[in-house]
Amino acid sequence: MDKKKILVILDNGHGTRYYTKGKRSPDGRLYEGEWARAFVIKLSKLLNFNGIKTHILVPEDNDITLKNRVSRVNTITSNFKKIGYTVFLVSVHINAAKSDGKYHDANGFTVWVSNDCSADSKNLASKYSKNAKKMKLEGNRYIPPVGYFTSNFYILKYTTCPAVLCEDMFMDNLNDEEFLLSDDGVDKLLNLHVNAILEFIDEK
Repeated sequence: MDKKKILVILDNGHGTRYYTKGKRSPDGRLYEGEWARAFVIKLSKLLNFNGIKTHILVPEDNDITLKNRVSRVNTITSNFKKIGYTVFLVSVHINAAKSDGKYHDANGFTVWVSNDCSADSKNLASKYSKNAKKMKLEGNRYIPPVGYFTSNFYILKYTTCPAVLCEDMFMDNLNDEEFLLSDDGVDKLLNLHVNAILEFIDEK
């Protein structure tokens, strides 16, 4: 696959603390929407450095509806396919075991695809799960033999390009929270994303 003809759409899940108040760690140090925005900016720069074009789906601070997110993805996909690009989506999130404002034991990275997804979606997800396992970031939950989970998340089900949703550790696990707030943790997750994407592209 020609790297010059690839577009990776990066979806930073949820809004900042002023728009999505509930998506945060129990102690309020970590807001999912803010972390995801900062993360996709860094990820975009790293992918650009490796010769891959990116598009950050939600530059706004507010939480764009899923319907609008999907509409944006599908419009971008259609426009870029017309000029010969291969397009795929990576939606970046942080997981939570519960929404009760307490810390829990569940930890680690997971990747998701839709129930009726394309072979390319599964292949990209498998690259993520392989790298997560290699980096010992899988965590303590059951992982399906294929390495990824399936669900009809709206952003996965209704987009027209291959798509994965990544849950980058748990905000309501204290160790994961410290990891997500550290430079070393962010760097490890950036490496996970970049390696998975490059391996997927290299095999196409």
